[in-house]
Amino acid sequence: MGPSDSEKERDERAARNEAMFRRVNERLEEVNQGFQVITDNARFVCECASIECAEQIELTLPEYEAVRRVATHFVIKPDHLLPDDERIVERHGEYLVVEKIGHAGERARQLDPRND
Repeated sequence: MGPSDSEKERDERAARNEAMFRRVNERLEEVNQGFQVITDNARFVCECASIECAEQIELTLPEYEAVRRVATHFVIKPDHLLPDDERIVERHGEYLVVEKIGHAGERARQLDPRND
């Protein structure tokens, strides 16, 4: 039995939200590169599925770039995990790196701004 229409709509909304946060972080990375001589740390937004989320995560630019090398990887707060759609790849004190799996992974690849 496949997912219901409401589950499909929820999953699509989640994928769009995550893609939007990823685009925001792409811009933040560009801005932070200009300040890299001052500090190695940068603030990024949580890339979870919740559009209401406004939490920030501190990473170095190389740490963020390591996450972005894989289209299905996202950086989120530990309590924002969606176990049906994500698996934990790395645990850090302030954040998790998660991999989108199944349909969520396919949509993450399709919506990745670096896939142009």
